[in-house]
Amino acid sequence: MAEMISFNGHLLPRDGFGLSPENRSFRYGDGLFETIRIENGKVRWSDRHFMRLTKGADLLMLQLPSGYDHDRFVDDILEVCRHNHDEETAIRVRFSLYRNEGGYYTPELNTATFLIETSQLRGSGYSLNRKGLLIDVFEEYYKPCHAISNIKTSSALVYVLAGLFRKEKNLDDCLLINDERLLAEATSSNLFLVKDNRIITPSLDQACVEGVMRSVVIEIAAANGFLLEERPVEIWELPEADEIFLTNAISGISWVLGFREKRYYNKTAQKLIQALNNC
Repeated sequence: MAEMISFNGHLLPRDGFGLSPENRSFRYGDGLFETIRIENGKVRWSDRHFMRLTKGADLLMLQLPSGYDHDRFVDDILEVCRHNHDEETAIRVRFSLYRNEGGYYTPELNTATFLIETSQLRGSGYSLNRKGLLIDVFEEYYKPCHAISNIKTSSALVYVLAGLFRKEKNLDDCLLINDERLLAEATSSNLFLVKDNRIITPSLDQACVEGVMRSVVIEIAAANGFLLEERPVEIWELPEADEIFLTNAISGISWVLGFREKRYYNKTAQKLIQALNNC
């Protein structure tokens, strides 16, 4: 069976599909996206993903198709997943939304098109990485502290350059800073530090993405008796922490072994990922 994509709710063969050279996401990064995990035929955290999608669309003044709601969002995702994968398979979905072509920097329209792509994931459920991550801080460029930094836009040059830094330094990931030179997040994940019984994460005004898994982990941590702090986080706090872990909707929780010469434990990450799999 040919692999399919969903283009505005219509299944089309992936092979041979192309976008116009006037596509605004290609030209200007004029769009946003959601990365979603499908497990056992269900869209994990679908309400949170759809809420973030609509919030981001409002912020960028993008108009979803008339009447497009949470149920259609889920149905469109599952339709292409059923065509491309077995129901028992764990699946990664990218839901891209971009403004329809027309105009230069100033758009002629605010209507938008969506594109859904899928790829298979290994295993089922969330599992903690066996080997801890080695990380450092990418300080050459920064994310500005404004609302657009909270959504996953099609413009991702800072992340691309951070990824090249990570590759050059032979790291597993790296942390991004904001325009105050405070910690924001990792290249594709939100950042959490553990100190004593406190779990600390950069607040949303610190230029981090408003991660779906970030919100889930915050709720799980509070339910398990941890004290939560959402606040500015400085680089010097990294070697002072007992643990560091990263979160995203695909991997769940990933623990960090080392930041430069500092080494960490993963006791809290183990406890939280067990609770996550019970959700």
